[in-house]
Amino acid sequence: MSAKSVCRQLALVLLTASSLTACGADTPIPPSPGVKLVANATASGLPTIAEFGATTCASCREMKIVLDSVARNMAGKAHVLVIDVSKDYEAAQAFRIQMIPTQIFFDARGKEVGRHMGKLSETEVITRLGLATP
Repeated sequence: MSAKSVCRQLALVLLTASSLTACGADTPIPPSPGVKLVANATASGLPTIAEFGATTCASCREMKIVLDSVARNMAGKAHVLVIDVSKDYEAAQAFRIQMIPTQIFFDARGKEVGRHMGKLSETEVITRLGLATP
């Protein structure tokens, strides 16, 4: 089987899997809690950071401290989301997370404007959210 043929079959499987319904029901499988959370935040008109990590990850725990501070200091100006991929694997798949911690930044229109893998400082997060003062 050629590589081109394998790619076509894989695309067909992925297309089919994305349109599956829950246990024969007529409605599609609902998105995971993390996917819903990101969708609601990015539809709000505020810049958003979604951080994907796990409580078992030391760098993720350190990043959570930074993000808690950003959330307090930027309340009403940005959304700060923390999604535990060990509890919401579907969200990790939906956003193609390959390493934790990963931060995804969205502008006020809900468009993804950047990603970062690893830790960031509070100043870097605020700058990437577009909220840094000159």
